Amino acid sequence: MRIAVIGANTSCGNKIVLKAESQGIKVTSIVNSFSDVVGNGKLIVKDYDDITFEDIKDCHYIVDALSFLEITRFSSDVLPVWHLLEILKDTPVRLLELGSAAFLYTDKTRQKLVVESDSVILDDKQNRTDRLCVNAYKRLSSCINVDWSVLCPPLLLDEYSYGSGEYEFSDNILPVGINGDSFIALNDYINACIELLKLNPKKHSCVSVRGTRLK
Repeated sequence: MRIAVIGANTSCGNKIVLKAESQGIKVTSIVNSFSDVVGNGKLIVKDYDDITFEDIKDCHYIVDALSFLEITRFSSDVLPVWHLLEILKDTPVRLLELGSAAFLYTDKTRQKLVVESDSVILDDKQNRTDRLCVNAYKRLSSCINVDWSVLCPPLLLDEYSYGSGEYEFSDNILPVGINGDSFIALNDYINACIELLKLNPKKHSCVSVRGTRLK
């Protein structure tokens, strides 16, 4: 398998690069500045809206670790995902977006999104971020000529916990454990991302994941 990682110098992106390479996946790292880049594969340094199909035509998947996870870095109209959708239009290259819990449904009735739930307490900054993510996902959902899918973390994506190595996938409903926990360590989220690539997620699908055992 060959993948390209958009934002390979972010906290999440560089872990994806290292994990993928450790499993024999060939990785192209795409960044807009040469800083803290990891991995041994091909490196492309250019503005994200200057990426061309020639840059990624040999890849099976593009993993976007920027558009949703780092959404406040960009204007809503210039998220990297919009340019990716243009260059991937009607091509066999698949797109995996790393998403947000904000646009998962709260329960099986699928009547309310997490961002709309009164039971989830958000500060103003997080509320703004989540609403940006919801609006971006709605726009992404209208795209039918690119094979995209989204992997959403649960409520808490913990960058500091080592993780248990155990997690479970679900659909577009917020994953919650029997004790009310909705948590995954970043390391486990990265492992889930690589596994999902191998599983070939359903086209135009939203998948969630959570850690299943805390240490």
